[in-house]
Amino acid sequence: MSAAPNTPSPEVADFESAPGPLVVAVVSPTSLGTQAAHEVTPAVNALAEVVRVRTLAELFRWARQSADAQTDSGQTDVSAEGGADEAAPAAPATVALIIATDEVGSLDDVADAVAHYPALATARLVLLTERAELHNLGRAIDEDLVREVIAVPWTPGAIGDRAWAQIRRWMRDHLPEDDPRRRQDGAGNGHSPLLEALTRHSDVLTAELIAACEQVLGPRPRLRLPAGVRLTHQGQIVDSVYVVISGAVALTRHTRVGEVTLHHATTGRIIGLVSLASHGRAFVTATTTTDVELILLSIEQLDRALRENPVTEQVLAALIIRSLTKRLARSEILQVEKIELAAALDAERLQVQEALTALEQARLELLAQERFATLGELAAGVAHELNNPVAALERAGDHLREDLAAMMATHPDGETIGRVAAAARTRPAASTRAERAARKKLEQTVGDRELARRLVAAGFDDDADPDTLRTLAADSGRLATVEAAASIGRSERNMRLATDRISGLVASLSTYVRPDGEEMVDVDLREVVEDALRLTAHRLEEVDVVRDYPVEPSALPSVPGHAGELVQVWTNILANSADALAAQAKEAADAGSTPPAARVRVWITAVTGGVRVRVEDNGPGIAPDVLPRIFEPRFTTKHGRVRFGLGLGMGLAKSVVDAHHGSIAVESEPGRTRVTVVLPTQQDLTQAAPPDAPVGRARNGLQKQSDKKAVKKPRKRPHKRSRSSKEKS
Repeated sequence: MSAAPNTPSPEVADFESAPGPLVVAVVSPTSLGTQAAHEVTPAVNALAEVVRVRTLAELFRWARQSADAQTDSGQTDVSAEGGADEAAPAAPATVALIIATDEVGSLDDVADAVAHYPALATARLVLLTERAELHNLGRAIDEDLVREVIAVPWTPGAIGDRAWAQIRRWMRDHLPEDDPRRRQDGAGNGHSPLLEALTRHSDVLTAELIAACEQVLGPRPRLRLPAGVRLTHQGQIVDSVYVVISGAVALTRHTRVGEVTLHHATTGRIIGLVSLASHGRAFVTATTTTDVELILLSIEQLDRALRENPVTEQVLAALIIRSLTKRLARSEILQVEKIELAAALDAERLQVQEALTALEQARLELLAQERFATLGELAAGVAHELNNPVAALERAGDHLREDLAAMMATHPDGETIGRVAAAARTRPAASTRAERAARKKLEQTVGDRELARRLVAAGFDDDADPDTLRTLAADSGRLATVEAAASIGRSERNMRLATDRISGLVASLSTYVRPDGEEMVDVDLREVVEDALRLTAHRLEEVDVVRDYPVEPSALPSVPGHAGELVQVWTNILANSADALAAQAKEAADAGSTPPAARVRVWITAVTGGVRVRVEDNGPGIAPDVLPRIFEPRFTTKHGRVRFGLGLGMGLAKSVVDAHHGSIAVESEPGRTRVTVVLPTQQDLTQAAPPDAPVGRARNGLQKQSDKKAVKKPRKRPHKRSRSSKEKS
């Protein structure tokens, strides 16, 4: 590194008590740097040393060694590339100013590098350039590194003046008030008269303006006005100005929303000057708000004063700049306040929107509850209306069977007719294959195919007595009587099955719409699931329903709960499975392929912590992006086209299960979706809950609390379904 001659002045010797000397680094590989260093050295000699280096690498090496010197409190020699060895600063130094030329490279790279060296971190940068356009200095500007750009060639002496000014500004920013260098530097001068005028108070400037004008125009009369006098009117031509000596003037403007006060007290001492600059018409209305003292100057008088007294121009310019600056600052403050108010308004609008959304959700829930209540009332009414005729049908069937038996007792063929009718009433439906085999066997006995078909239809099979068959075949009247008896038996059986089915549906509906106020009872989950299967049977007609749970009533423990709500849980789950399987079948049909046989399997088992019910279908599965959301309230995939069968019911099912202190989980993959519900028994619930904890319940997603501990007796409705590995619902 080569350094410019730098003999510390006596003043610099006083800096030894301060933390290290200041340095001006001149970085340039060309003679331009040497020329700059020669100009800068005498200019900053009293404040800083000048270090001349050729590259940034040299500068960074110097900064690193300076830091080492700070650590070691010693001195370090620095070897410059291609130059003689120079002594390093006697103490850890700080670079206050870097003067670089274009050849040093990208200034953004310089900005990136100087941050890593404490000696350079606060440096200001003055760029000497011969280029008309500069690029790659965005970061340097952003990080406040570049402070001045000087065109080359420069006016002799300009580099020294600029270096001295930049050093002073660095000292202003980084040296404390009591630093000897700052005291020695003094206040300095060199500002233009206008800049100096800007530092004076408006009252002083106003007095100077009036004095300057009166030097030309002579003494001006002082006007004293009370509050409420309009000095200018919005839109009117302005051909004079008011110089306010004391008092306050408000500025207002008429807008579409009414009169708007822009300033309660004027931001300047000269009223009307801005209007002169804007096509001669007043932009605002100026009204005195206090007692005001002022002088009036016509545009010609002001023009004469400006023309004949240069001081007037200088002071007027300072007043105008101060006035405009004040107005601009107020405008920016108003803009900030406007943005803050807009942000606050947006926040309030968002809160209102959230409140509206919550209200809308509450409304939808109320509507859903209302619909459910209406549906419950209708279902309860239908169930009530069906009960009486069904009971009448059952009684009528019983009476009819008894009356027929009594009547047949007196008939010559009563025994045969009764036996045939009883067989038809109790015999299960035979398969087509079995009927065909029986018809062939009977045809061999009676020798007539049609007679054989009629006998089979009457309930005779291949084990029937051949003599009886031949007797009936020979007597068409007796055969017709036997056929009628078989028909009566079949009708009686069908009527009984129909009434049983209606009775089952009525019982399920009664359970489904059971009112909320009912207390918790011991619930047999097999009956609950059977009720749900019965209610969804019309949607599962094409589905194989496989039940896998014990038949014995005591094989599974009961769980405390509300049977109607629990029926909803599995009704919704089964309905979703039915929709998913239907959608899968439709997609397969549209694609011209054969879907797999639709199947729903139900397991009910006792597990640790309660009773577990699993419902699994072999549908298409739930999409991974949908699966995490299926328990969200009001979430559905059934908007528009039905797909994968997920409606609103899963959120409701979860709320019901939660209210019963149970758990619900869904596993899904293509070809298998399994919903698992575990409900605690009374014993599990007692062990898990703290003493006297209330038992919660919910319906339609609205959780309620109940402290009713009493548990009713379990429902006594018999479980009519028998266990089977595969049974159509």
